[in-house]
Amino acid sequence: MAIWAFNNPGKEYVDFIKKSLENGISRFGWSYYDTADLRLIKEKSWAEMSKDEILTWKKASFLQRIKKGDWIVHINIPYWGAVTTGQVIDDYNFEKEDNEISDLRHFFKLNMDSIQSFERNNPNVHPLTSRKLKLRGKHWRIYSEKEYFESIENVKSENVSIKGSSSIGLHYLKNELNPIYNKITKIIHNTHPEKKLEYFLANIFENIPNVTDVKVNGSGWGTDYGADIIVKYNSGLDVFDLEKEDTLVVQVKSYEGEHWSINAVKQIKTAIETFDANAGMIITTAKSTDRIEQEIEIVSNELNIPISLVAGDDVAKFVLKYGKDLLFDI
Repeated sequence: MAIWAFNNPGKEYVDFIKKSLENGISRFGWSYYDTADLRLIKEKSWAEMSKDEILTWKKASFLQRIKKGDWIVHINIPYWGAVTTGQVIDDYNFEKEDNEISDLRHFFKLNMDSIQSFERNNPNVHPLTSRKLKLRGKHWRIYSEKEYFESIENVKSENVSIKGSSSIGLHYLKNELNPIYNKITKIIHNTHPEKKLEYFLANIFENIPNVTDVKVNGSGWGTDYGADIIVKYNSGLDVFDLEKEDTLVVQVKSYEGEHWSINAVKQIKTAIETFDANAGMIITTAKSTDRIEQEIEIVSNELNIPISLVAGDDVAKFVLKYGKDLLFDI
């Protein structure tokens, strides 16, 4: 599936192309005479072609590479700064009868349901796509298919809303980082199996502001009483002796896939009660599920103690946020 961009051939043709697209027809120029059908010109040798046919072949022969299922986007149609796009449903064709402008007779039928117009600087349009939709000649290919179709879907549903000082580029940067977080969590899981993950995360906690002490506890369930890591931290106000030291107990699970087991919740409950903790945290390299989230909520309400869950992609974000000094030599 290819994406082809057609430049606006001139102000005098805008209304004609606009009306044609409204009827599901995409058009291209260099077709101002009756023998400009590319299928006929193709059968001739260079010596047999007229000057007009040679020019048409040089300028428009690429149209025969456009196939059913490809997409065409018309630049600056219906007005400057906007584009109109649609999906091709038939191979190249040529309008035998002359039209009102005596040109733009090369044409493709488009799926009417696929046709839409939007401004290329719309926040819903990916910055890479927006750049590709600016003039580059009479025609060109857009190779960033993923971003192009993402933009079309965003425009349809108005998924992107830029507020305050946020930029369009920042929005898409954050969006495209998401798959990377998943990969980083998997790398953490693979490089730090079992107990090594606890020691790694303990190092991360040591870099968090207001943390005063971090201890990797015990050697397993039955010796750690549900707390793989015990974190001491300052809370309250750092004035008039209102600062105090609280305890966070952490249960660590090095899992793959989705986290369905609720054993970690039972263990963190035991840890909170055993160490008189002010808060609990479960860190799992697996993806969160409704089952574990619901169980955490039940226990948290029962104990009246906050219990947080850091799962899947959030493990990568947690490590990157507080462990940058460990990970990067800058």
